[in-house]
Amino acid sequence: MRVSTSQIYDQSMGNVSKSLSDYMNATNQVATQKKINAPSDDPAGMGNVVNLRSYDQTLESYQNNAGLAGSLLGAADGLLGEASEIMISAKEQVEQGATGTYTDEQQQAMSINMIGYQDSMLAIANSEMGDDYLFSGQATDAAPYEYIPGVTVTGDSPTKSDFASFEGELDDPVIVEFTSDGTIGTDAVDYSYSLDGGSTWLSGTMDGTAVPPDTTMELGDVSVEMNSGTAVTAYDSDAKTGGQFVVRNSLQYNGADEAISINISESTDLEVNSVGSDIFGGVDPDTGEPYPEPNLFESMSDSIAYMWIGDEEGTATTLETIDDGYNRMLIETSNVGAREEKADFTSQSITYSRERAASAISDEEDADSTALTLELSKTQYVYQAVLSSSSEVINMSIMDYL
Repeated sequence: MRVSTSQIYDQSMGNVSKSLSDYMNATNQVATQKKINAPSDDPAGMGNVVNLRSYDQTLESYQNNAGLAGSLLGAADGLLGEASEIMISAKEQVEQGATGTYTDEQQQAMSINMIGYQDSMLAIANSEMGDDYLFSGQATDAAPYEYIPGVTVTGDSPTKSDFASFEGELDDPVIVEFTSDGTIGTDAVDYSYSLDGGSTWLSGTMDGTAVPPDTTMELGDVSVEMNSGTAVTAYDSDAKTGGQFVVRNSLQYNGADEAISINISESTDLEVNSVGSDIFGGVDPDTGEPYPEPNLFESMSDSIAYMWIGDEEGTATTLETIDDGYNRMLIETSNVGAREEKADFTSQSITYSRERAASAISDEEDADSTALTLELSKTQYVYQAVLSSSSEVINMSIMDYL
């Protein structure tokens, strides 16, 4: 068979090119220590690597969520631990106030202490982590609680449902007593009120005969709107009967009714914050009424009111409701702790899964150093040999055969 000079040249250059490519490929694998640097190196292996990396990214996302959940729940757990210590002191204060062994002035001092405990509980309930409130449910950009005027009915009438609304802000509780009998919105009903714990008294009248009927009580910085048709009787301080009540602060819940849930695994959602009203209670802004018992904040407010007027029997009635609210808070604290533990456990499990995924990726794409060294030496030798032989062939001419 006749072989032309051009064919010899082309074949020689092709051999040089192939051996150089093999050598460069081996050099590249040595530099990266990976046997798959491009899909063409191993299409099937590269497909497995891509799938494994995608799986690892999903795991990383779940792990980040679990870490965030652990941080938020850990912060809430610590705060509720502080709240528990405050409530132990508050309960001791209420127990003292209910013994009947203290003067009105001493009980009023206890009431001021209780206001301090309530302020501390409010600070915990409104705690933030970063820009997010921990006890606002899904409304993380809004402080869950604020003070609003509320009422503790300490006499025979009216009842809580007879109060339509409250306006204004309170510093200290306001004691109110009716001084005449009558029907709100129909008769002229007289009342007196004290802004300083009973030391001095002021008076007012709701003139139900006016047009339109006056159903509002003006009590310093606070006004109270009562429902028309409410029958009241004058308060008898000796018999402790008739109409008396205390306007004091309540805590209104402004957060959401559902907590934030995030995925911490393919099949697991976890609530990472809490609904404050489930823990602390307070007043529902939609209805203006306290949440159902056990209602820790409302029980504390009632206790403050009874101590403010020196009513040890009334204070004693709040012992049970405060204890019920406290126990509910402890249950919710346990729930937060359980969720925190679940987040930590899931994060640890994901760590193991990511380690297995990383190992599988390594098995698929990492090179064997020993084999790679041999391959580099082999390809280098082949390339040099091909280069040498091709050089000799290319340098030959027809004159070498004469």
